Amino acid sequence: MLSATFVVVCATFALAPGAALAGTLDQQQTIFDVGTGTIDSGETPAQTFTAGLSGGIDQVDLHLEAHGATTPVTVEIRDTSGDDPGATVLAAQSVPASSIPTTGSWVTVNFATPAPVTAGSQYAVLAYSSPLSMPQHYEWGYGGDVYAGGRFTYASSSPPSSPWTTGSTNDLAFKTYVAQPKAATGQRAAALKKCKHKHGKKKRRKCRKRAKRLPL
Repeated sequence: MLSATFVVVCATFALAPGAALAGTLDQQQTIFDVGTGTIDSGETPAQTFTAGLSGGIDQVDLHLEAHGATTPVTVEIRDTSGDDPGATVLAAQSVPASSIPTTGSWVTVNFATPAPVTAGSQYAVLAYSSPLSMPQHYEWGYGGDVYAGGRFTYASSSPPSSPWTTGSTNDLAFKTYVAQPKAATGQRAAALKKCKHKHGKKKRRKCRKRAKRLPL
């Protein structure tokens, strides 16, 4: 049974607070004073969301706290099936227990391999930790029904598997960051074009070598 405090099992991605430069802040729900979801071996909470930017999610922030737990939390980004998290893991990171404070705080999770996302499509962020048994657990803060792009849902298993059950109308507190591809500058192509007009193979070779050091 889902209580006001449900167990959140964090995905296999490692937590590295502030370890990398994040992409652009995209989706967020920053209210966490309504209640908390508990993370343990019996439940995996998840929040679906709709990407506003295309690119790769290289960081998420979750509002977490630890209660005597010593096992790592796995945080994942998944696709969705209907309104629920799907089976395809797009990114994952393992978060050590030492990185999760005993009072509710924003915890930064950096993904070594960003999760590819497309603007307008829905995805899920979820967390689980196995094995855990009460009273040892983690909690994930939530607000009211304040995020229109997704919903809170949970699986009664860890690692999670279907079926997923709709939670309360509350939304878990989260932030997603999307790294977007850099636009081509055209500098290299322009420089290589000029090299064709150099007289002599040696000069053209040196010119091309310098040009290839320029940004695309």
